[in-house]
Amino acid sequence: MSDNTAVFPYQSPPAWEQRKLGQHLKLSRELGHTGVDARKLTVKLWGKGVVEKTDLYGGSAQTQYYIRHAGQFMYGKLDFLHAAFGVVPDKLDCFESTLDSPAFDIEGLDSSFLLNLVTQEDFYLKNGNIANGSRKAKRIHEETFLNMEIRAPELVEQRRIGAFLDRLDSLITLHQRKYCGVVSWMLGVALVRLSSEK
Repeated sequence: MSDNTAVFPYQSPPAWEQRKLGQHLKLSRELGHTGVDARKLTVKLWGKGVVEKTDLYGGSAQTQYYIRHAGQFMYGKLDFLHAAFGVVPDKLDCFESTLDSPAFDIEGLDSSFLLNLVTQEDFYLKNGNIANGSRKAKRIHEETFLNMEIRAPELVEQRRIGAFLDRLDSLITLHQRKYCGVVSWMLGVALVRLSSEK
């Protein structure tokens, strides 16, 4: 019998190691303004990112805000079970949030890989059940979050996976927009036809 490695030169993928998030994330607590003066940001549900917060009622002088920087990972303590995770985009550099949306500097993890990992139900539902509070208002504190375990390959492989998933997400978004455009056009044609038949 011949050696199959010559026919099928397959290398196994790099090993995925189990790690605690605290090995790669460092809590940021850079003091900012009060709720009156802060330029605010918030973390959207279902991994939809970090966005500017519209504050219709102003803010409180008693509420302390903290400065967040582009590339930092954030989550919503009260919305962990709704996958409130994101990475601060460049355009929101130096915007601020309260401690209910903590931010972390990322070291040795690809941000796209991390975001795709934590937005998986098997991560946020499993880990969210260990939180303090009632079923509707569980709060994941920073220490609890940093002790959560993930499995991840080497950084080079994380970057490949993160880039692939980003491209895939962009393609899905593009096709959804095209579909919505076609549906809107068809609806417009139907309305014109219906109004001309009257």
